[in-house]
Order: sequence, then structure tokens, then C-alpha cells
Amino acid sequence: MFTYGAYDVVRINLRVAGEPYRGVAVAHYDAPDGRRAYRLALWPRPDLAPHGWYWWDEARMTRRDFRRPDS
Repeated sequence: MFTYGAYDVVRINLRVAGEPYRGVAVAHYDAPDGRRAYRLALWPRPDLAPHGWYWWDEARMTRRDFRRPDS
């Protein structure tokens, strides 16, 4: 499992049951079959949003990587 640090911002926009959420990846892991799962903190309502682990799905997710380049 890879945990993202304070400067490793990966934002993933996700639609769950037709509702849009903006998410920030907290961690990811790669399964032996090549799939990647992300642990997402979701907004606009983190207390009610279905946060947790999500398998990457190109049909309902978009990803923007704001990580700082290696120095």
C-alpha cells in the first residue's frame, strides 16, 4: 500500500449513484490482477459521503495529479 503525503495531492472526481463527489486520494494499492484501488476522502459532505476504498473505474472517475515533482 502507498500512502500519499501532504504534498502528494491526487484528486479524483467520482460519481456514485449519479451524485458527483470530489475526492482526494489518501492511499492506493495495486492488486495482483493489475487493478488499482484508491482510498478516497470525498466532498462535499465528508461526514455523509461514501468515503473508503474504490477500484479505479474510467467510466465514473477522472483523475488529476497535483503531486510535486521529485527534487
